[in-house]
Order: sequence, then C-alpha cells, then structure tokens
Amino acid sequence: MNCLEIVETIKNRLECKLAIDDVSCWNNLCAECVEPTVDCAPLQYKVDFNLYQEAYFQEVYDEYHDISLILNRGGKAVGIWPLAYYIQNGKLNLCSSGGAIVPPILPRLPKTEAKRAVYEQCLSVLFGLSERFDIDELQFSEVIMQCGFSAWHQKLMEHGAKCHEVKHQLFVDLALSDEEIQSRIRRTNKYSIAKGEDDYDICIYDEASPDLDKIFEEFRTLHIRVAGRETRSKHTWEMQKRTVFNNTHGAGYSFVVFIRDKHSGELAGAALFDSTGSCGLYCVAAYDRERFSRPVGHIVQAVAIKRMREKGVRWYEIGERTYFSDRGATQKTVDIGFYKEGFATHIFAKIINTISTKKSVV
Repeated sequence: MNCLEIVETIKNRLECKLAIDDVSCWNNLCAECVEPTVDCAPLQYKVDFNLYQEAYFQEVYDEYHDISLILNRGGKAVGIWPLAYYIQNGKLNLCSSGGAIVPPILPRLPKTEAKRAVYEQCLSVLFGLSERFDIDELQFSEVIMQCGFSAWHQKLMEHGAKCHEVKHQLFVDLALSDEEIQSRIRRTNKYSIAKGEDDYDICIYDEASPDLDKIFEEFRTLHIRVAGRETRSKHTWEMQKRTVFNNTHGAGYSFVVFIRDKHSGELAGAALFDSTGSCGLYCVAAYDRERFSRPVGHIVQAVAIKRMREKGVRWYEIGERTYFSDRGATQKTVDIGFYKEGFATHIFAKIINTISTKKSVV
C-alpha cells in the first residue's frame, strides 16, 4: 500500500481533491464556517495544524500521511474533510489529525438532503478503503454544539454505528460580553488572574513579532526543562512556528503567550494557542514547576481569551473535562479538567462512535 494508491481509491468514489493541492480553496471554505454552532470549524479543519500533526505522528507511527480533502459537488467546491491514515505494525488505520474521524463540513450546501448525499459518498469511501486494506473498525468523533444530533451523526447510525463513549468538552463562548465571560469564571480563578497580573509581565507574540525564532527556541527550552526530556523533535516546533507566520483571515490565527517574573525577568510560563476563523484551541504549554505555589497558568488563559475575542474567533475550546467515572480517568486528569472548567462558559458533549466495517452495508 502507498499514499498514491489510497488517494486514487478515494477519488474513484468521491468528487474531491487534496487540500494540499489547493490550500487557498480550503482556507476560503474554512473561513465560511462562521455560524455560531452548526458550521463551527475546530482546529482539526486547519491546514497548518494538520501538517503539524503529520510531522508529529510521522515520529510516532511507522507511516503517517495527511490526505485531507476538499469536497466537490457538480464541479464546485462545497466542503472540507480532515482525513489522514497511519500504518502501525503493517496495519492501516484511518483518522483525522491523529484521532477519531471528524465530520465533513459543507458550508456551501445549506440543504440537509444535499449534505446527506455527500455524507453517504464519504462513508462509501471509508467502507471501500476498509474493505481494500482490511480495516476492521472505524472510529468517529463529533462535538455536538447545536440543538440535536447532526445529519452526519444520523447517517453514521443508519450504517450501524455504536456509541463508544461520551466525553465533556469545555468551551468559552467568545461572542458573550466581557462582563458575561467574567461572571462565569470561577472565583478562585479570578483571584489567581489578579495575582498573576501583579507578579508577571505578559507578552503576546504573533506573525508581526520580529523575534519569533528566539521566542520559539526559548519556549522549546522551557518545555524540555519542565518535561525533563525532549518529548518531540525540533522539526515539530518549526512547524508550529510556521503556523504563526502564516496567520491570515482564511488560515486562522496562532499566537504565543509568555509570562516573565517581574523582578528577575525569568520565563515562568509559555503557551501556544491556535485557531481557525471560528474556533481556537489551547495547544501546548510549559510552566515552571517551582512556581506552582504562585498562579502561573491562570493569567495565560485570561490573556488568550481576550486576544481571541479581539481577533473575532467565535469559540475557544479549552479541552476535556474528565470525571472519575470516565474511562481511563486519573486524579491528575480530573484535576486538570476541574481547573479548565473554571474558565468555561459551556460544556458540550463529544460523541465517540464506532462502526464495525465487517457489518457495514454500502
């Protein structure tokens, strides 16, 4: 099996082209996903994010390729679909951005029936690949932000999907007033934010910053020191830096927040935030563990929320709220989820579905 063979199999069943072959078209479609809920485009729908994921997972799996697709209908581009595959121990698996397969977004198909027709073709592609490359199961994920299940979810269920797990995803509604957002922040977090403003100098770096090379190297060095080892290659940091350089309305907005001790000037924490035009994400951070008795992460969150609101981002996805009853939960993941919940205005359900391809009927 090779990438060309997989892409040709897809094109035989679906009117499409690779995102990497027309990034401008993809970005234009992504920029149209501006509705408050239904057409929100999370970070998995950003080209640069998927290229970073490709670089990262190529170091994890035997092989990994992003094959995200621009979907056409009647010769016209109508939507985008993040898709990738990886090979481990000779076995091929399909995914989106290294995780479960996410839905196509079709901003230029307003009618449900037209969307359902494209969804059926997309599933036909997945089932065809599963049959050809002996894939036993497909896993899907979708955050339900609208009222009721989506047409994509319904189509999955028609093909025998089973609910594997329900997770809780934390979001901030950036369309709310500053007063409303502040009213929903946990009281202890407000105190920590105020303390952080007293203790630290705050800097935001984006594509306009002249010293991004130096900034990312300092960020990487802190990350290595905090982790106690180098957890990923320098190349992946270069990919994230490139994402910041590529900030545009269509491509989305990426920035880094630094906090430095006001007295010593030492770097106390750093975090990278990335977004499409409609949804931002808390991507990676490193905080000096010796300062945990003083708030370090709280002020970073507050600054990031303000910055994304200024840039017109609609939603900020903080991360998962884990509970002890969740599969694989630990005290650490529960504590982190509780901390993040202190900034959220909404908790949405993230549905994980699976389909046994041995039983699927196309």
